[in-house]
Amino acid sequence: MIFKYKKNLSQNFLINKEIIKKIADIGIINNNTNIIEIGPGSGSLTEELLKKNPKKIFAIELDKDLTNYLDKIKNNYKNFNYKISDALTLDERSIFKKNSIIFGNLPYNISLKLLIKWIYSDPWPPFYDQMILMFQKEVAERIVATSNNKKYGRISILTDARLDVKFHFNISKKEFNPEPKVDSSVLSFTPKKNTNFKLEDLNILSDLTKVIFNTKRKIISKTLKKLLNEKELKIINFENIKNLRAENLDFNFYYKLVDLIKSRS
Repeated sequence: MIFKYKKNLSQNFLINKEIIKKIADIGIINNNTNIIEIGPGSGSLTEELLKKNPKKIFAIELDKDLTNYLDKIKNNYKNFNYKISDALTLDERSIFKKNSIIFGNLPYNISLKLLIKWIYSDPWPPFYDQMILMFQKEVAERIVATSNNKKYGRISILTDARLDVKFHFNISKKEFNPEPKVDSSVLSFTPKKNTNFKLEDLNILSDLTKVIFNTKRKIISKTLKKLLNEKELKIINFENIKNLRAENLDFNFYYKLVDLIKSRS
C-alpha cells in the first residue's frame, strides 16, 4: 500500500500487522465498548479493533484524502463511522458519553496537546475508561518519568495528577511508512477515579510547575522563596529540600504545593 506523505500532518503509518494486533489487544474491549480512534489513516488498526466486536467505533481523521479507505470499512461494518475533523477541537462527549476507549497513533506534532486536552476533561471521571496511545519515544519517556530522572518534568506531573500510566513497548521507526526519524512507544492510561484534582487544581499545578521547571537545572530555594511565604516554607520542610532541583521532588511534593496555594483563599 502506497501512501502520499503529508509532512504538515505529521503522518507516519504503522504497517507491521503483528504490532497493530498487539496494540489492539491492550484495550479492554467487549460488546458494550465504544472506541474513539484518532488518526485511523487507512484503517489498519480500525479493522483489528472491529474484530473484537465493540459496540461502536468512531474515527477522527484530518486528511480527507483517506476517505476512500475509511468509506470501504464503513460499508462493511455497521458499527463503524468516521469524521474528517481536527482532534484538537473535537468535543468527544458529543460522540460518546461513557464506556469509551481512545486509541491513537498520535501525530508527533500534536501528541502532547491531545494528552493535555484529555487530562483536562471535565467532569471527572471522564468519558473514557482507558486510552491506548502511541507517542514519539522521547515524549513517552517524559510522560512516564518519575522524580530523580532528568526526563521528569511538567508533563510527568500533570499526567500523574489524574491518570495511571503504563509503558507497553517500543516500536522501531522501520515499522512505519514513510519511516520517521525516531522510534515510537505505546502507553496506556487509566483515569484515577478518586483523584481530588479539579480543573482549578490543574491550572494551579500547571502554573507552579511552569515556574519551577523553568529553572530546573538550578537549586529550588530561590524559586520556592518567591512562591511561598514563611509559614508555607516551614510546612514543606524548606530547610531539608532547599538544595534540591525540580527533578528531585516527587509528585506528592507538587500536589502539596497546590494545596498550600488553594488554602490561601
